[in-house]
Amino acid sequence: MIKQETIDRIIQFRNDRDWAQFHTLKDLSLGLGIEVAELQEFFLWKTNQELTETIKSKKDSIGDELADIFIFLAYISNDIGIDLNEAINKKIDINDRKYPIEKSKGKNKKYNEI
Repeated sequence: MIKQETIDRIIQFRNDRDWAQFHTLKDLSLGLGIEVAELQEFFLWKTNQELTETIKSKKDSIGDELADIFIFLAYISNDIGIDLNEAINKKIDINDRKYPIEKSKGKNKKYNEI
């Protein structure tokens, strides 16, 4: 699970630099999309073999992009007042009801098709 101390450190980093003034929800949402696109760039136009090689050779850089994505999520959830742990667990519970194991195991169908 996400450690609260990690989120607190992310928020403190921003606060120490007085950057919250620049972090509107619009700009954070756009920034999140940009960070996701930067992650996707690693995988674009790659064969399965090339993906395996890219993951091996660029694992640290991929981790940096994943961290950037999480940082943006932490800013957004903090600013809106959403506990990410709670939201994630709630969503897992919802998905558990939508995708019962006995109907969905090993299948790639959407919940309304199983």
